[in-house]
Amino acid sequence: MKSNRSIERCLLIFQTFRINPNPTASELARLTELPRATVLRFLYTLEKEGYAAQDHERWRLTAKTLEIGFAALGSANINEFVQSSLGALANDFAGTANIGELTEDRVTIIARAVASPQVRRLHITNLRVGSTLPSDSALYQALSPSPPNDYGRKFYENVNQISLAVPLPNIKSRLLSLGISVSRDALPDEKSINNAVEIIRSEAQRIGHIMSIDPVY
Repeated sequence: MKSNRSIERCLLIFQTFRINPNPTASELARLTELPRATVLRFLYTLEKEGYAAQDHERWRLTAKTLEIGFAALGSANINEFVQSSLGALANDFAGTANIGELTEDRVTIIARAVASPQVRRLHITNLRVGSTLPSDSALYQALSPSPPNDYGRKFYENVNQISLAVPLPNIKSRLLSLGISVSRDALPDEKSINNAVEIIRSEAQRIGHIMSIDPVY
């Protein structure tokens, strides 16, 4: 089946807003390697439909694009039960908890929770739902672990943090992982790291079961 070139170009323009949230048409054309006239045609269509707006020569996506994001989260079965579980896991470890999904050679964060300020003990990086992580991240490693570990593990020396992750089971035709990021001081030795991995693994079983249940409409 042939792909739709117009949809591909529109999605490319959408994705470029992650690099530059308020670009000019010329900047978008350069980043997407599309003709400026083509970019403008798409922008004017998005503006007409309420998904983009312009301020002088600069463009931005509107809040209406969140509808697409919420629909994507619904399709991914990220519901309040999953989010609540992530929040509890983040608070238990005084850090962050994330679910990642394999997308080509990277992992995309599809759900995220941060511990409350009262218990948080780590530097919070500028990650959010939709952010991608490279193949050396714990969330990625968990999907193809290397012996002797059967889980993902990454130490960030510059901020004294460690990330651990395990695969999410029971998700049909999808590759997902569950992980935490915490202060290295919270997991000072192999015993504490192994204990944390077992806790994450247990939570992954529960979340995987929740996400495998088809939503009821």
